[in-house]
Amino acid sequence: MTRKHTLASIVVLSLALCLPAAAADDTAQSFVRDRQSELTTLVKANDGKHIESVFDTILDYDALAQGSLKENWANRTDAERKDFQEVLKQLVQRAYRKNLDRTLGYEVKFDGEQKESESFVVRTVATNKANAREEPIAIDYVVHRVGPVWRIRDIVTEGSSLVGNYHQQFNRIIKKDGFAELMKKMRNKLANG
Repeated sequence: MTRKHTLASIVVLSLALCLPAAAADDTAQSFVRDRQSELTTLVKANDGKHIESVFDTILDYDALAQGSLKENWANRTDAERKDFQEVLKQLVQRAYRKNLDRTLGYEVKFDGEQKESESFVVRTVATNKANAREEPIAIDYVVHRVGPVWRIRDIVTEGSSLVGNYHQQFNRIIKKDGFAELMKKMRNKLANG
């Protein structure tokens, strides 16, 4: 065997050995863990611009919007859907950022993933580093594949679904005052912090 063939064989063997490890690490839990680590680093550096970029790569805004409106989604025009999704995106980013800020003083432990229907639930527990007596906080991430990539479609904190809470609030407002009033209230919430 020539030196050239030996080198080629070593490269092919190395790639073959690396591929299963990379594929095995393409789990819902590794996705959430890696992105959370990235976001925590950005929050500590107060790098708001890059935080928004990461949010855009990990959050499935379509699923969040449709889940938040559920039965009211079909009644909306394309323009209304687009407008709703943009305002919701900003509200979700703000809520997610607040959760990240709150958990900076916490150690986050990943407790595995569980398949549920078309999604995976990645379970985490955040424990206060400074106060061991404080009850740990359970934060679960509902993720699914959008094409070849993972995306978060819901965040469940202490059993309370972000999408479920939005749906209850939004549905109540739409039934009472209409979709235009919902959009007005959402924009007011953004404007007033």
